[in-house]
Amino acid sequence: MPDSSEFCVAVDWGTSSFRSWLLDSAGQQLAHYSGPYGIRQIADKSFADILANARYALGGKALSLPVIMCGMIGSAQGWQDAGYLQKTAGIRALAAAVCKINTAENIWIVPGIQSVSGDGLADVMRGEETALAGILAQYQIRDGLFCLPGTHSKWVTVREAEITSLSSFMTGEVFDLMRRHSILSPFMEQAKNSEEEKAKEAFLQGLALAKGELGLLHHLFAIRAGVLTGKYAASSTSALLSGLSIGTEMVHIAPVAAGQNGTVYLNAAGVMAQLYQTALTHFDIDYQLIDGEKASCTGLYEIARHIFQD
Repeated sequence: MPDSSEFCVAVDWGTSSFRSWLLDSAGQQLAHYSGPYGIRQIADKSFADILANARYALGGKALSLPVIMCGMIGSAQGWQDAGYLQKTAGIRALAAAVCKINTAENIWIVPGIQSVSGDGLADVMRGEETALAGILAQYQIRDGLFCLPGTHSKWVTVREAEITSLSSFMTGEVFDLMRRHSILSPFMEQAKNSEEEKAKEAFLQGLALAKGELGLLHHLFAIRAGVLTGKYAASSTSALLSGLSIGTEMVHIAPVAAGQNGTVYLNAAGVMAQLYQTALTHFDIDYQLIDGEKASCTGLYEIARHIFQD
């Protein structure tokens, strides 16, 4: 084992993002490296090459350290399929089920989680389970409703530190598809020039639109019709679409949150944190913001500690 100042390399490798950290034996970040190297974005490069470049960027000693990874890198489309665990949210269970990369030395992937959604359908997550495990360990939480926004936003109910419900929403992906490939796409160039205050107002309008009776498929066209008839400014389209997408998620989750009789734990950072805080407030849902960057890093460290120190 290397000296105590450098312990491991931790990697959160998703569909559209790559984040890595050099951690010491206490879980503190010694270096950070990230980039647009999600598994959908690197068709011309190998996973091994991307990781090697990240380890080099984190510093020379990172090249000899063990690596712990989570996220879509462990999917069937990733480096190696790490499988799924059933419902568990605990650090020890995740650590016991990690998958070692067959073609590399001392590189491990955390499995995903398979569970059942709020309406009884099958649901899964990869990467978010590690952030959730980090939150439970760091804050000593055993019960609650957790929101983990992203390309596929996750709402997870935990009871006695075990997942009892997992409901995913394709919020980020639908927003991106509509922004790039729909009849709303021509308005998006103008949306880039929208003023910040007007964008906030349009986002709130999108949240309100989501409460309408006829549902998302109608509301998407209502944005286009609104721009064409002068109800909405073309430059507000992106913010309207963002508010509608997140608001539709909130419409369905608000009754669940109300039934929890407690605070929603929001695991997010940056712009995503701002948007979801605005949405939760708009729908009268109490929440506590948890640092999204730190949660994933903490979860990876705790899992690595059980693998490499126990």
